[in-house]
Amino acid sequence: MTLVLNTNSYVDSTSADTYFVTRIDSATWDAAADSLKEEALVTATQIIDNHPWIGSAVSSSQALAWPRKNVIYFDDRMGQSITVGNTVVPIAVKIAVYEQALHLLNNEDLLAQTTQTFESISIGSISLSDSNNDVTRTSIKPDIVMRPLRPFIRKGVSGMGQSWWRSN
Repeated sequence: MTLVLNTNSYVDSTSADTYFVTRIDSATWDAAADSLKEEALVTATQIIDNHPWIGSAVSSSQALAWPRKNVIYFDDRMGQSITVGNTVVPIAVKIAVYEQALHLLNNEDLLAQTTQTFESISIGSISLSDSNNDVTRTSIKPDIVMRPLRPFIRKGVSGMGQSWWRSN
């Protein structure tokens, strides 16, 4: 899978290498072959791109969801509303792609979605025996990936930022 910037990936492997230079626990990224890095970035972009984003695509013919127009979000750090230019892919989206790519490399077969099976389950003294010794489940999109994206995801969709209200 050939990486084509802004067609199938928001970032290239050179910018990802630069990002991971100062990122702790990135040895898996550093050790990966260039072709595997590109595959991870393209796959990560596909995963990240599939969100209900605020704003709308700049063009109906663009391959990816970003750049977008009419994107205004509240930045907690700055304490103000920020308008994203309609030619910009926010750095938060790029960071999410870097982190998602590393997560894919660190968790082989993450997308295989194999089901967990148990050899035995006991109720007394609660005992589980896992046939593949996998007692934990790894999220496809961990919090380190989702956290920077939250301001850009439409509220009330897909469990992100749902607002609850009550009528008296």
